[in-house]
Amino acid sequence: MIVFFYGKLATSIAPQMDVPVETPCSVGGLRRHLMATYPDAAGTLQNERAKALVRETVVGDDYVLTKQDEVEFLAPVSGG
Repeated sequence: MIVFFYGKLATSIAPQMDVPVETPCSVGGLRRHLMATYPDAAGTLQNERAKALVRETVVGDDYVLTKQDEVEFLAPVSGG
């Protein structure tokens, strides 16, 4: 499954990668897999403001993914 990362996640993981996951898999399952694989990114991934998108739509952790889905994770941002 192709996963895109933005912000801090792109720096700590990669801008884009193919993540081998069994489907069906929920966004939460993918998030947990990524946190276990990339512990440096775990704090950002578990932040409730870190959003997951599928087909440009924000989805919750209970969203069930298919092999054709591309997932985007947006790291929380702060502004001033």
